[in-house]
Amino acid sequence: MTTGIQRKASNRTEELAQIHARRTLERVTAEYDEVVAAELDANPFGPHTDSTARVLRYLRALPVTGKEVLFAPSNDAWAIGKIVIGAPGNLIVEDDVFDDYTAAARTVLRRRLALFVDTVE
Repeated sequence: MTTGIQRKASNRTEELAQIHARRTLERVTAEYDEVVAAELDANPFGPHTDSTARVLRYLRALPVTGKEVLFAPSNDAWAIGKIVIGAPGNLIVEDDVFDDYTAAARTVLRRRLALFVDTVE
């Protein structure tokens, strides 16, 4: 018979979630290289190679708070907003406006990649 604190299913679930998050980050970090960055920059909408798709899925699955997103303040205009819980509308929109959706999407993607690279170094 063992003694000590009994574990609950919720403890094991949390432990497995942490293991999964760590392994996913390790796998995505190994997949990310200059080829992936160049592919995402050249064609942010795809289709993508397997490695690039894995990195992109990881970036899309990051927590919503603090994520930069595209916002359409008017027809044919795009701005970048940052999701900030507690801000009016939970969104802080930058002043810069893009007239090209692809350029705006590429900018958001570059920023997400820069944050990813900063966190893994």
